[in-house]
Parts: sequence; structure tokens; C-alpha cells
Amino acid sequence: MKGIFGKMKKKLKIKKRNYSVHNTYRTEEEGRVIFNKALFQTKYVEAEKRVPIDTLFLIGNGFDIWQGLNTRFDAFEKYYEEHIEEVLSRLHLKVRILLDKEGTPILDKEGKQVKYSDVEVFYSNPNNPQRLSHEFWNSFEVSLDKIDDQEINYFFGRDGVSQIQTCANNAQRILREIFCDWVTSIKIDKRESNYHFGKNVLFVNFNYTDTLLKRFDVNEMNEYHIHGNAIDKDSIVVGHSAHPELPYEPIRNFKDKPRLQGLYYIEEFLYHADKHVEDNYMKLRIFCALHGVRIEDIKKIYVLGFGYGEADLGYIKHLIHATEGIQEQFESDLNEEEKYYLDTMDSDNEKMLNMNYAGTHRERIMQREPIRYPKLEKLDEYMYSILEEPYYHISKEERMKLDAAAVRRRFWAEQKARNEKIQREYLRMLNKTFKKGYLSPEEACLEADKDTLKNLKGAEWHISYFSTEDKDKIEAVMTGYGCKNYTLYQSIDDCIKEFE
Repeated sequence: MKGIFGKMKKKLKIKKRNYSVHNTYRTEEEGRVIFNKALFQTKYVEAEKRVPIDTLFLIGNGFDIWQGLNTRFDAFEKYYEEHIEEVLSRLHLKVRILLDKEGTPILDKEGKQVKYSDVEVFYSNPNNPQRLSHEFWNSFEVSLDKIDDQEINYFFGRDGVSQIQTCANNAQRILREIFCDWVTSIKIDKRESNYHFGKNVLFVNFNYTDTLLKRFDVNEMNEYHIHGNAIDKDSIVVGHSAHPELPYEPIRNFKDKPRLQGLYYIEEFLYHADKHVEDNYMKLRIFCALHGVRIEDIKKIYVLGFGYGEADLGYIKHLIHATEGIQEQFESDLNEEEKYYLDTMDSDNEKMLNMNYAGTHRERIMQREPIRYPKLEKLDEYMYSILEEPYYHISKEERMKLDAAAVRRRFWAEQKARNEKIQREYLRMLNKTFKKGYLSPEEACLEADKDTLKNLKGAEWHISYFSTEDKDKIEAVMTGYGCKNYTLYQSIDDCIKEFE
């Protein structure tokens, strides 16, 4: 690859591209609320009432399980099966019954009719929808990007683009409605615990429950539900973390190529199913700033019942990098020739790489060979027509790497704009609501300056784990992200013994 790119470098003029978002960033964010002013107003602590904060607690699902709550995803699977017909009725959607070629209902292994909805169309085989597997539910959030886009596209056909959009919207409405119903159905009785955490602690709660308030006497102002709270269904965030970029708008403009349009609506589906870790981490910084502390200043981090699942690893990475002073290099996987190609490509090639990325979801995520469409419907028919050398002369793996890098650049341009918008809304709220004429550096800047980052010694991490497999995974993540000081404990009790 280096040789091919090296030859091309002599022929191309260097033309640095400005990866601004222009039409790709939309302020309405597809209906997503990216800054909840009312929530953050309740978390603000006046300067004269603040105490020095030096400790963060990350509360995961295992914490609620430790407290005797049945919040495992297999409980959600059972809830889904018991309530799917009720929810479909509430949303005015039909229950579908799987039929054979003669129109006779097909029975499952238990002799029951196979009933399904748009959820099963998208997450199982659309040609033969079946009850979703236990594996799907046990890794629910990670499973939410496991859709076979080409199979769906092929199933609905050239004339079914609008049906793809409708089916995608219905599937997400159904899953969200049932998930929120399940979360709000979990009731927690009030009990006294044997632990006292002190006033120097902030709690980042990844659960939707009020366990900390009811059983640990935590001050509500010191707790931040990073994925929302069960008392407010609209605030609940659930999803994967594999597709945070906006659907690529140019794909929708190919009126004469419905297969491409179909891909756009599947891209849109994947975007809505993402939990948007970068937005959430930005708001976590704001939560800390409202207490007069930056994440870089945190000295101790306790991780209780946190599963280290793929969908949430971005938070761990950011916290390690912030407290260790590590500057992340987003293109460290690219060599100089690859960066040069991305820097010098024209707008048509930028478009093609983004479109190629959308068209290879089946191969990247599902690890399946691409579907061979009829000749006139091949998705690469248009894509490969104007791509510059040396794209055709490198391997498929190298092409997919370039595609992903182009999309990553677009995403970070989108994210930069979102971060700026979130910070503007936050500063506006401070000055308008609290009539502040002066902001401390922690309140105003959110992130530490470069000189401070150079002198950071890193936070001290204390992490509970459940099994040997969990322990091995946690160790790999912590060392892989550059954490220098962490201790693992076989139980939550052991991890927080000093607070007993």
C-alpha cells in the first residue's frame, strides 16, 4: 500500500480539506435533546457552598443487582415477550403472525404461533422473522447495531424504500417504549445501608434507578444519571456506540437508485440507536463544572458493578485519558500515505468513501459476505465510477480502513460543532439563570490547559468485578487505555469497605 500511495503522492497537489460540517450538522439533532437546561439548573452548587470534590463513583448495573434488584437484561427479555402485544396495541401497530407458503401459521418448538413485529424484521431475518435469541437480549445494547442492512434492503426491494423507513421507525418506537416501561416498572424499597460516602464525592449513575437516594442517603445534587432517569421516560438513553455519525445526507439524494436511498434510512436507524457517548461525556464535564471541579482534578475513581461492555467503554477511555493527561490521537492507525490521500481527495471522493462505508455495514459488523444484487442494482455501480487512484489497487481491507477514516473525520467535525453548541447553551444558562458576572476556570473552560495536563499523575482507580472473565477484560481495558494505577476487587463490598 505504501508503494502505491507513494507513487500517487508525486502526481497530486496537496490540498488540505476543511472538514467543516456544513449541511451534515443539523441543530435540531434529529429530535435529540443535546442539552437539558432544566436538569443542569438543579445540579448547580453556589461557590460559597461548595466543598472540594476529588472522587468519582461510577455506578453500573451490577450495583443494583448487588442490591437485590432484577435489572439484568434477561429480565427485560421476559418483560418484552410478556408485553409486546400490549405495546403494539398502544402504538396502534399490528401483531404479525408468521405464515408458510399456504398461509398457515407456523408454530415454534413449543407449539405456539410465531408472532412478530418490526423489531424482529430488523433484528432477525426479514424473510423469516423469529423470536430474538437469548444472546441478543443478554448483550442488548451491543446487539442494537447488529442489523443486516443489505438483507433488509433486498427484502423490501427497489420499490420499498419508504417501507424501510417506516419499519425502522416502528422498530425503534417499539423497543424504546417497552424498555422504558420495563425500567419504570422496577420498584425500589427504601432501606438503610451501612455505607457513608462523604461530601467530596460525585456519583455518575449509569442506571435509571434511584437506589443511591433511597438506600445510601446520597445528595441528589451530587448524582448524575448519565443515561437518564426512570422518573422521566424522555430522558432515558439506551443504545450501542458504533454509529454516532449522522446519516450521510447525499445518499438520500439518489432518486434513481433506491438501493442507496434504502441504505440512508438504515444509516438513520443506526444513528438513532446509538447512545452518543461523546455528547454524554461532554455533559458529564458540565455536571462536574457545576460543582467547581474538572475531571482532570479527580484523584480517586470507584467503579461499582460496571460491566465494561463495549457500548460504554468510551467513558472509561475518556476518564483515563483526562486524569492521566493523555492526548488521544484519532488517526494513530493511519500511516502518512493514508492521511495524505484523505487530505488531498476531492469532494467526490470524500462522498464515495462515506457511501462505501454505508454500503459495507454487513461485512464490517455482521461479518457476512455482501449480497450479490442483480446487475442493474449493484450498490457499487455508481460508487466505483469516479474514485481516484490508487483506491482500486489496494486490498478490500485497506479500502474499508480508508472509508472508516473518512467517516471518522466527518463525525469529529459534527461532534466539534455539537460540543460548541452544548458549551454555549451551558454558559448561557450560567450567566442568565444564576446571573454570574465571573466564571471560575473550572466552570468556564471545562477542560484543563496543556500545562496542567503535562503534570497530571493520574487518578487512583478502585474497581469491582464479578467473575474471572470480567477481571481479565477489565485489566485489558485499563492497561490498553493507559491507566497506571488501578486495583481490582472481587466484590462491591470489598471495593467500598473503607466507606462502611
